Amino acid sequence: MTLMFAYGSNLNLEQMEHRCPDAQAIGRLKLDGWRLVFRGVADVIREDGAVCYGGVWRITPRCERALDVYEGISSGMYRKEYIPIKPTPEGEREMLVYVMNSTGIMPPSAYYLDVIREGYRDFGMPRAARAALNRALAESWDDKSPSHIERQRYRRNGRPRLAQRPKTPAAPVVVP
Repeated sequence: MTLMFAYGSNLNLEQMEHRCPDAQAIGRLKLDGWRLVFRGVADVIREDGAVCYGGVWRITPRCERALDVYEGISSGMYRKEYIPIKPTPEGEREMLVYVMNSTGIMPPSAYYLDVIREGYRDFGMPRAARAALNRALAESWDDKSPSHIERQRYRRNGRPRLAQRPKTPAAPVVVP
C-alpha cells in the first residue's frame, strides 16, 4: 500500500471510485512547501512558504498502475515524486505526489474545476483551501501562458469552456 496526495480531480470520491475502487480515503492534508497551479489541469509546484490543500489516499499497486495511466506517466505528462513523511502506524515513510512536466499556465475547463470543487466538498476542505483554489484559478488567468503541452492537448481534445475568472481577487490566506 502507498499513500498518495491528491489535489485535483483525484480528490473527487466518485471519480476515484471508478479509477481505483480499492483506494481508501484517509483524510485531508495541508502540505507545506507546495502550491497549487493550473496548467489546464491541476498541478503542484514546490515553493517555500506556500501551502497546498489536498486529500490523502491509501492506494494499492493496482490503483497506482491505474493512476499512472490516468495521469499520463508513460506519455510524460506527469511524473511521480515521493516525498518523505513521518512514519505512519502502518509503516509508510513517504507519500506519492503526481507532478506535471510542464511550465505553461492555463485556466482549467469549467467541468474540471467543478470536479475539483466536488472533491473539496468530499474531503471537507476548510475555507482557506477554497480561497487557495480560487487564488490558483485567478492566477491561471493572470499568468496565462500555455506551453506546447497545453497547446497539444487543445489540438487533440478541442478547446473546452474555461472556468470563469473569480469575480473578486482572492484575498491572501492567513494560516495559523
